[in-house]
Amino acid sequence: MSGKPERHSARLACLVFLVRDGAVLLERRPATSDRFAGLWDAVGGHVEAGEDIEASARRELREETGLEASRLRLRGVIHESGLLGHHYVVFLFVGECGEGEARAGDGVGELAWHPVEALAALPLVPDVHVLLPRLLEARETLFVTERYDGSDVPLSLAIGGREVPLRRA
Repeated sequence: MSGKPERHSARLACLVFLVRDGAVLLERRPATSDRFAGLWDAVGGHVEAGEDIEASARRELREETGLEASRLRLRGVIHESGLLGHHYVVFLFVGECGEGEARAGDGVGELAWHPVEALAALPLVPDVHVLLPRLLEARETLFVTERYDGSDVPLSLAIGGREVPLRRA
């Protein structure tokens, strides 16, 4: 092998945007993170071998926050290329949570509920500024492609084949 990724290989991941009383639960990535250090993002992680996609989202939510979603809906799928030299397929879920305190699991950064109307002022992962409002309103699944520069800097984002400007953190 030449060290180049295989043409048909991608890592699977899930992200969950949990909503309660007009606020969204986000994680601030640790300052030591290899990607998006210090920025707010959804909670989530990798899909384990043989694991159902929704089960993965629920497991990651439970492991990272201690919370359960009463309703969890698939609202987006991103095909990312070039993020830290890898390709990912990321399943984006929006869930509802009625009660319980979020407790950060091992390796998880700071967790906090943020009012939806205040999200524009937060240092978010760049695609979250674009995607989250659409995901919260979506009635159908959004299909997204995103290209990175080999690190964690996004180069382009397209939703349904249409290029969308990215906001830099």
